Amino acid sequence: MDSDVQTRFLEWARDTRSPSPPPPPLSCDCQFHIFEDVRTYPPKQDALYDPPNATFQDMRGVMQQLGFERGVIVHAMPYDTDHRLLIDTLSAIDDRDSIRAIAIIKDNVSDSELDTLNMLGVRGARFNLGRYYNEVQSPAAVLRSMERAREIGWHARLHVAGPDILEHAEVFSTIKDLTFVVDHMGHVDFSAGLRSPSFRWLIDHIKNHGWWLMLSNGSRLSSMTEHWDDAVPFGAAFVEAAPDRMIWGSDWPHVRWRKSRMPNDAELVELLYRYVDHDRELIERVLVRNPARLHGFGP
Repeated sequence: MDSDVQTRFLEWARDTRSPSPPPPPLSCDCQFHIFEDVRTYPPKQDALYDPPNATFQDMRGVMQQLGFERGVIVHAMPYDTDHRLLIDTLSAIDDRDSIRAIAIIKDNVSDSELDTLNMLGVRGARFNLGRYYNEVQSPAAVLRSMERAREIGWHARLHVAGPDILEHAEVFSTIKDLTFVVDHMGHVDFSAGLRSPSFRWLIDHIKNHGWWLMLSNGSRLSSMTEHWDDAVPFGAAFVEAAPDRMIWGSDWPHVRWRKSRMPNDAELVELLYRYVDHDRELIERVLVRNPARLHGFGP
């Protein structure tokens, strides 16, 4: 791991404002990462990036400012299958029903650890697929882990970049009765347009095969540093395909952010509003009803 890699990336915006209009009650941020002191929770040796200064308490403050009452911790890639930080954080939460989590499953994660994670509120497993993520797993290994996720009643989060999703299509079609959730709008290439093969493949699987999608990272995928107008047609197309299977996530603290300007998280909420043309009923679906159904939040 490059010791100075983190200096190339901007830090998350600590002056987060409130979005306009505010989100509905019980809104859920379906993806954020948390990090703590590397002396207590060290990353794996070949981690893709250095853990930033972004704790669970930091995120609680951001959620409060944004007006979000629920959130989903997505176990960060630098920790790989070392879930100690996730377990310690979930164990210390007083209001357990306000937080859910997503873990990472590989062969070295025991059944007893999965049971512990499930008891603490983990409801899905994230699969970081592709060479870009330093995660070159065999199809058989991925399939084994997906089967274990299905058996415990979790969904599968697919973190895969653009056209790479087509390379894994056979694995996805092999397993039955597993809910798939595509992270970050599938990392589609906005410059390729709405007719690109990977985008059309995603639309088909969302519309006709029951897949879910997270309307996140439009700001990162955009060619623009703000406003992100080129993201809106893609977000709108995903929503139109399956409004009852769309969720949203901030992806805080925006690790490995390479653009010259770090977005204010309220702007990301307002970008979602543009995807749904400011339709309050659709906003409530994406931020409240859909994530509650997917992650098992109470009424």
